[in-house]
Amino acid sequence: MDKQKYIKILQEYRDKSYICNILCEKSYDFNNILKQMINIPLILSSAIMGVLNSNSVNAKDLQIANIVLNTSTGLILSLIGNFKITEKVADFKNNAIKFNKLCHKIEDILLNDDEIDKDIIKTIISEYDTITENLDYSYPNHIKDKVVKIYGGKKVLPNILNCNTDFVDNRSSATIEISSSIV
Repeated sequence: MDKQKYIKILQEYRDKSYICNILCEKSYDFNNILKQMINIPLILSSAIMGVLNSNSVNAKDLQIANIVLNTSTGLILSLIGNFKITEKVADFKNNAIKFNKLCHKIEDILLNDDEIDKDIIKTIISEYDTITENLDYSYPNHIKDKVVKIYGGKKVLPNILNCNTDFVDNRSSATIEISSSIV
């Protein structure tokens, strides 16, 4: 394989790493905002509960308020744990950093390495695959759709975005009938 093909492959993986970095950053932002929105009611209910319980009012008068506040606090904590929002925030942030570093590494190779060979290509593909395989959570669909609209046709998209559309069988019905009769 000649050097131009190697450069083209590296440029494609630079694009994929860049787009994956954007996906991770946008997913991080989305989940971080979601986490903050959920934490606000948790903080408020805990603060109100503390104020009510420190008040010198009869405990029986506060029983319903305590039940409501304890229940809402428990429900919010369950939502946070069930949807693993904190874990998603950390995972997307870490992977965004990894994809960004990989993108910079590829750019450095493209700019400074005169001896691009298949071993360098294999190393880059392996690093990209490792980061992709270690993603614990999927990107939200609305973020994938926005990224495709912005970068589709302009950059080489990662497989997660290239295969995001429905499959359309363009074969004619005669071809389908022939192939089914062969089986």
